[in-house]
Amino acid sequence: MSEPTKENEAPLATTPKNFGRPSKFTPDTRRRLIELIAAGVPVTHAARAVGVSYESFNNYRKQHAGFAEEIETSVSAAIEKRLNVIQKAADAGDVNSAKWLLEHLHPQHFARNRIEVSGVDGSPLTAAIAVYLPQKNGGPATEVQVIADAPRVATKAADGGENES
Repeated sequence: MSEPTKENEAPLATTPKNFGRPSKFTPDTRRRLIELIAAGVPVTHAARAVGVSYESFNNYRKQHAGFAEEIETSVSAAIEKRLNVIQKAADAGDVNSAKWLLEHLHPQHFARNRIEVSGVDGSPLTAAIAVYLPQKNGGPATEVQVIADAPRVATKAADGGENES
């Protein structure tokens, strides 16, 4: 066998070869995903619509910060556009648009389905945890209560006696 010479050596590759299948995230796929998500299509459905899995979409978004930023920017622009339409309708006297805008921008004041959870007469809720600790010497078990809104621990012996610490 002869030694390799300049004439019979294989040329060195100047660019690395890509192995595996080509990425489904072509420029057209990226553009279409961004359009769908900005239009309000849920991300899982948008990914499926362009032929990629939700997991692949998330991996790609994590690996390509520019793509994630494009999505956020286009979603923000779409939200602004839709809010402007609602605002114009409300300014033109459309009461339903005005109600919707208030209910969704300031739900704490205007939403119809507010849920408030509080204790008696609006006081904060209290929570208690009771733990029963058996005695090693065979004596009566001890109950320990921790009450969330007060930094105290009450203990109760099985015989009815109570201690507070």
